[in-house]
Amino acid sequence: MKIAFIIQNYNYHGGAQKTASIASHLQSLGHNVDIIVIRCDDGDLESRPNQFSNTIDLKAPSLYLSVLKLAKIFRKSEYGVFICIGGYSNLSAGLAKFLTRCSDPIIGSENFAKSVLIGDYPKFFLRFSLPLFRFAYTQLNGLIFVSNSLRSEFLKKNPWHPSRCITIYNPVLSFKKELKKTINQKVSGTIFLGVGVLEQRKRFDLLLKSFSIIALLNPNDKLLIAGTGSQKQKLELQAKKLGIESQVKFLGYVDDVNSLMQSSDILVLTSNSEALPMVLLEGLSAGLQIVSTNSFSGPAEVLGNGRYGYLAEVDDLKSIVNSMKAAKDTPIPTEVIQEGASRFQVEQIVNRYLEFIENVMMNDGNISEEM
Repeated sequence: MKIAFIIQNYNYHGGAQKTASIASHLQSLGHNVDIIVIRCDDGDLESRPNQFSNTIDLKAPSLYLSVLKLAKIFRKSEYGVFICIGGYSNLSAGLAKFLTRCSDPIIGSENFAKSVLIGDYPKFFLRFSLPLFRFAYTQLNGLIFVSNSLRSEFLKKNPWHPSRCITIYNPVLSFKKELKKTINQKVSGTIFLGVGVLEQRKRFDLLLKSFSIIALLNPNDKLLIAGTGSQKQKLELQAKKLGIESQVKFLGYVDDVNSLMQSSDILVLTSNSEALPMVLLEGLSAGLQIVSTNSFSGPAEVLGNGRYGYLAEVDDLKSIVNSMKAAKDTPIPTEVIQEGASRFQVEQIVNRYLEFIENVMMNDGNISEEM
């Protein structure tokens, strides 16, 4: 089968990694796969995952150009199916399909907790585009969600048929390590790790405040923060004001997250919202102890409602600190963490994609019709 993934750009963080992993595995099974990149922003080339290279760059900086260039591909399509990654790709592809009357099935996906169609999009002015999004989605033939909570909330507010809306978790490449059995007794201190874009919604400011309290108990504890973003200088200044600058290291963009996790002990995620955070999947696969805020929509599902990691209340300093202490003092057993990680193996995820693609191709119709 010839399959095309459509993604807004490769500066798409978890979405880019997820798309590359699925595409690579599909190709290993004998399918002909391309990834169509709508935009090619600065730094896009260097941030592309290295496990997949069949990309087509449209270099379309505006929605107008996105639709026109996708329409050109649709008119000459030799693909069996298109799979869109995220709302912008769904919007562009839906409009392009309407213009071309393309008969190839298009499957969209929802990867963000703050979706336009849920009504909690961070950029308020984009809410005015809601009618355009709704119309574009009527051109889709199916929709994939990265968490059950996201799917449920989406269906409450949109008239799509549930049979064409499926939850498929993101995959993670398998890598494991032996847990440190005496994590709380290390003379050298515990290494806490935060990974993600340094933007407000990730609440790295809360991570720094929480760690400043933990650090009082053991001055040998360290906090590593991997990622770049607009909040970097502000966070560095905050670490200095909290008196923990000698215990906190800002690593910038890290290409080899796996190796970083191998040298860490406890992964901490303090976000206000996450659809299905890839970093938690990676943390489980690396065998790390994990602390995450119980934000909408994916952390609780990834961590099995607390079975595979510690869940803290959103925007609650005391809860986060207590969860970090618990992860340090009462680590979850290795076999339990491995059980949690096994749910996200790429082989299982790709099989679910193929099953859904087959069902959509066998049941012609748009997203509002029963399949």
